[in-house]
Amino acid sequence: MADSPDTPFAPYDEQLRAITDLPERWKAYVDRAKHLERELESFRKRQRQEIATGLKAQGKTWKEVGEIMGGVTYQRAHQFGRGE
Repeated sequence: MADSPDTPFAPYDEQLRAITDLPERWKAYVDRAKHLERELESFRKRQRQEIATGLKAQGKTWKEVGEIMGGVTYQRAHQFGRGE
């Protein structure tokens, strides 16, 4: 059976639930959520760049790369390739 979508967050849930003081728990939650958002954005950029440059290396045009990557413009596909 596949993992639940919440599985990667289980350690964070445990850490946060261990904080009994709710205002303290709220602060810890906000800090952790901000950290996870930064990490996710970094992951997204890295994956978009690797995929865009990989497709380009396979001989695709930026227009074709854009179509493969969800119908984005060739300009946006090129930005992905630069890590933007």
